[in-house]
Amino acid sequence: MMYESITVVGERGQITIPKIIRELEQIRPKDRVIVKVENEKVVVEKLLGKKEKEELMKEYYTKYAELHKKINKEWEIVDKEANRFLE
Repeated sequence: MMYESITVVGERGQITIPKIIRELEQIRPKDRVIVKVENEKVVVEKLLGKKEKEELMKEYYTKYAELHKKINKEWEIVDKEANRFLE
């Protein structure tokens, strides 16, 4: 989904992020944002807070642990089959 809006750069270089975009991206007062240039475009990105980072890490490690278990089970099956052929 893409939203765009026109805003004005103030004399001190400040811009206002339009309300619809703040709501969509859950940007609240005092949130920190990253401003960068990507492919010749200025990009404003919300910086993740500590809780958000922790949640993402928990999600990642949970998925990693599940994948690790699945791989181990598959290796056990492969190992049994290989040993059967080697006997």
